[in-house]
Amino acid sequence: MGTARNVVLASAPMSLQNSELPQRLQKRVAHWLSRWDTPSLADTLRIEFSPRLRRAFGRCYQEEQLIRLTPSLRDSQSHLLAEILCHEAAHAAVFELYGNAARPHGSEWEELMRMAGFEPRVRIPVVVRSKDAESRIVYLHHCPNCERSRHAARPMHRWRCRTCLTEGSDGRLVIRREEAARKKRPVAPERRDRKRAAASKSSLAGSKHPRPR
Repeated sequence: MGTARNVVLASAPMSLQNSELPQRLQKRVAHWLSRWDTPSLADTLRIEFSPRLRRAFGRCYQEEQLIRLTPSLRDSQSHLLAEILCHEAAHAAVFELYGNAARPHGSEWEELMRMAGFEPRVRIPVVVRSKDAESRIVYLHHCPNCERSRHAARPMHRWRCRTCLTEGSDGRLVIRREEAARKKRPVAPERRDRKRAAASKSSLAGSKHPRPR
């Protein structure tokens, strides 16, 4: 996600309303900006998917009010795109609120990420699929009110958002089924060698000539 702190989304830079983002993500960005007391950014912030961005998922160019995202995010899980989009939009909001007085990933930025329901992660680990990887199903439990979310191995219909319950709402969560990649555990060299030796010994034992009577 890089260290640049300017914001915008685009291919040909567009305003938030005319960006290439799905409408539901446009609404989420507008919701975040409103919660962060920077609602005017919804009219000026531009977002684009740029093939020039190869070493980071996203980058925010604050003074230009531009956010660039790598095109590979279009095919990623929606939660990953939302987190990276929030990460960069928070940079734009911090600059709007504090200018250059705040550090790129300082406490001000961390607070905005938590307000949006995300852990303030500077780096996001990515699971790369390969022929040695197998897929598994996980379930995203998302609160449409405060935007907090959590994964589970199965649907947890009795879960509720504790934050929203304390504020008087029913705290119901939206559950979405997603596919994740799980890396197979590599076999330790010593264990692999023992297995090979055992197989070789078994093969030799089966090929012994019978003793003459």
